[in-house]
Amino acid sequence: MKPSTSELDGLSEIIGLIYDTILDETIWPETLQKICNYTGGTASRIYWRDATNGVGETVYSWGIAPEFLRLYREKFVTLNPTYPASIFIKPGDVFSSRDLVPSEEFQASRFFREWAAPQGFLDAAIFNIQRYEASAAAFTVITGDGYGLVDETLRVRLKRLAPHLQRSAIIRREFGRQEKRILSLEAALNRVEAGVFILDPGGRVTWTNENAQSLLTRGDIVRDDAFGLTLSDPNAHRLLREGLSGDGGQPEQLLQDRPALIKLIDSQGDEWIASLMQLAPRSQTQAAFERVGRSARAALFVRRAETVPKSGIEACAILYGLTPSETRVLQAALDIHTVAEMASALGVSPNTIKKHLSAIFAKMGVSRRAGLIRLVMAARP
Repeated sequence: MKPSTSELDGLSEIIGLIYDTILDETIWPETLQKICNYTGGTASRIYWRDATNGVGETVYSWGIAPEFLRLYREKFVTLNPTYPASIFIKPGDVFSSRDLVPSEEFQASRFFREWAAPQGFLDAAIFNIQRYEASAAAFTVITGDGYGLVDETLRVRLKRLAPHLQRSAIIRREFGRQEKRILSLEAALNRVEAGVFILDPGGRVTWTNENAQSLLTRGDIVRDDAFGLTLSDPNAHRLLREGLSGDGGQPEQLLQDRPALIKLIDSQGDEWIASLMQLAPRSQTQAAFERVGRSARAALFVRRAETVPKSGIEACAILYGLTPSETRVLQAALDIHTVAEMASALGVSPNTIKKHLSAIFAKMGVSRRAGLIRLVMAARP
C-alpha cells in the first residue's frame, strides 16, 4: 500500500533526525521514540554484542527502564536465545526473533520470562548495522502486547529506515565517540580516516579532507573532472548519481530502495566502501556542512573495506545446516561440560539441551564433545 502524505512527511522528519545524530548524539532518544511511533514499537535500542565472550552493551535506547538495561548487561546477554545466530545475518536485512527461534521456545526461555515479559515486550524486529567475525552492532524495534508479533507492515517500515540508520552509525563511527556534539565540523572531518568529499547539487566537489585528496591523487577509485566527482567503478558511479539525482525535498524519494554502502574496487583488486550522506534542505546538518563546503547537498565518505571472516561456529552452522537454536547450543558445548550447566547458562531446560545436542551430533557426524570441538576448529578460515 502506498504511504499517505502524512506518513511520508513523518518519515522525512525521522530520516532528517537520523542524520542529525551524526553531529549531535544527544538527540538519539528523541529519534528512537519517533521511530517507535512510526513503526508501532514499544521500545528501541542500538546495541553491540560479542558472541564469543558474552559481553554486550546498549549504546542508545528509548522505552527500556535503566534497571532493565543494567540487568541485560549483567545477566541476560548470554540468555538471549537469538544469539549467536543473529550476528551472522547480513547487515541491513530485517528479521524478527521468531525467524530465528520458534515462538514457543523463545517464550519458554528465561530471557523472555524474566526480562522481556515483565516489561510487556513480546517480539522484536532487528537488523545488523555492522558485523564482524563473532560480534555485531544492531538496531531493534521491540513490540509490546498492544501491537503483537512483528508483522509485514513493521518489517517494511523498518526496512525503509535501515539504510539511513546504517549510514548514520557508520559515518558517526568515523568521528569517534569522544564528543557528544561535534562543534567544529571541519576539524572533525580532517581527523577522520575516511576520505570525505562535500558535493554540491550537481555532484561537484566543494571541499575535501586530506585523505580525500590522497584518493584523488591515486586516481583508481575516485576522480574529479568536469562532470563532477566520478567513481571509477561504473556500477558504483551509477549508484552515486542515483543517490544525488533525487530531489531531497520530495518525500517520495525516501521510498527509493538504495543500498546503505557503495562497494568499490581499486586497481589492486582491494575493496573499498563509500557512504553517501544526503543533506536534507534547511536542516541543521546541511547548515553545518555548508559552513565547510559551499552549496553542500551531500557528503561522501570513502574508506577501505574491513574483511569479516566467518567464525568456526558460523562456518559449521552453514556447512551442517544447524538451526539457530542448535548453533547456540554448539557454541555453549565448546566451553561448558555438562548438560545441566549448559541449560543454566542458556536459560532453557536440560531436555531442550539434550534434544539439540542429539540433532547436532547427528548432523555433524560425531558422537562426542571432542569431535565437535575438532570440527569447529577445522572450519575456521
